Amino acid sequence: MREVATLAAGNGAGASVDQFALGYWLVALTLGISVLGAVVGLACLVHSARSVQFRLVWLVSAAISLGGVGAWLATSVAMLGLRVPGSAIRYDSGRLVAALVVSIVTVLAALLTIGRKPRLTLLLPGGLVLGLGIALTHYLGIGSIAIQGSVDVTIWLAAVSAVIGVITATATLWSFQAVRFPLARAATVLLFGVGVIATYYTAMAALHFDVDRSAKVPEGVELFDFVFPMFVIGLLALTVPISAVLIAPDRREFATPPKPRRPKLEPVG
Repeated sequence: MREVATLAAGNGAGASVDQFALGYWLVALTLGISVLGAVVGLACLVHSARSVQFRLVWLVSAAISLGGVGAWLATSVAMLGLRVPGSAIRYDSGRLVAALVVSIVTVLAALLTIGRKPRLTLLLPGGLVLGLGIALTHYLGIGSIAIQGSVDVTIWLAAVSAVIGVITATATLWSFQAVRFPLARAATVLLFGVGVIATYYTAMAALHFDVDRSAKVPEGVELFDFVFPMFVIGLLALTVPISAVLIAPDRREFATPPKPRRPKLEPVG
C-alpha cells in the first residue's frame, strides 16, 4: 500500500500518513465485516429469486447487508486506522451518512437491474451501477476527512479505484448468478470483501495531505464516536435478515409442480 506523503508546514519536514495505526488486525476485521455482509446479502438474494410477493423485501434486505454493512461499515472501520502526523482528524458526519445512503441505494438499484436470471445485457449495467456506487461510497467517506491543512486527490488513482470497484461488482454479480455450488458461493463473498478493501485502499492512496500545524483543529466528529454506534447497530440489524433466512420456507418445493399420482387399479370381481 502506497504511503501518502505530508508536508509539515512551518519546518518543511516530511511525514508519512499511517493507514494502519491500530495494527493490521483492523484489515482482517474490515474483511470479516465485508464478508459477513456479503454472506447475509447473497442469502437474501437467493430468497428474492424464489419469491414473488416478498421479492422487494428480500432485495432491500440484501441492499442493506451488502451496501450498508459489507461496503460502508467495513470501510468506515478501516478508516479508524488512519493517522496524520502533526494534525488532528475530524469527519463530516453529513458526508458519512450520505455515503451510507448512496451505498444502500446503488446496491438496490443494481440488484433490481440484473433481474432473477443471468443475462449479459443486464449484468453489465448492474455491475457498473454497483461498482460506481461502491467507489462513490468510498469517496464520500474519505471526502469527509478534515485535517489541519488541506487534502488533495490524485485523479488517476481515483479512476483506478473506481475501475476496481466496477470489476469487483460485475464479477460478484456474475459469480452469484451463474455459479451456484457452495464453494463458488464462498469464493463470491470472499471476492466481494477483497474487492471492497482493494477499492478503499486504492482510494486512500489517491489522497495527499498537506499539514499546517498552525491551523486550528477542524470542525467535525471523531470517527470512533460515529462508527462505534453504527457498528453495533449494523451488526444488530443483520440479525433481522439472518432470522428471516433461517425461518423462511424453501420455495423450491413450491416451484416444483407435484408429480401426478398414478390411478390405483383394482381387480374386477
